[in-house]
Amino acid sequence: MAEPSNSHNAEGENPDLSSPVVAEEEEEGGSAPGGGLPVLKWSKGQFDTLMTSIQMPQEYGFTHQQEGDTGADAPAGYVTMWADFFVDGNLRLPLTVFVAEVLDITGSIFPN
Repeated sequence: MAEPSNSHNAEGENPDLSSPVVAEEEEEGGSAPGGGLPVLKWSKGQFDTLMTSIQMPQEYGFTHQQEGDTGADAPAGYVTMWADFFVDGNLRLPLTVFVAEVLDITGSIFPN
């Protein structure tokens, strides 16, 4: 078996919460915009294509980030939703009761 690239959560183990994984940019900069996260790099066209392909109703209010934003720059009242949730994970909204319960049990539920 190949060596994991990150020792945290390898082989299904719980991560050591006493020493969280932090990106180098965060450790060095600390006060960088977006918390040291990389700038999101996808176009408005790619966003529109994703919304069309997953048939996301416009009334859900999804918005494309501003140029230079990171995943930590969601406007007040919004959360960052990664495209991989919908493309690779086949997540659909509204959540089914089953998916909501699984997210709640695992502590992964989105904040209200």
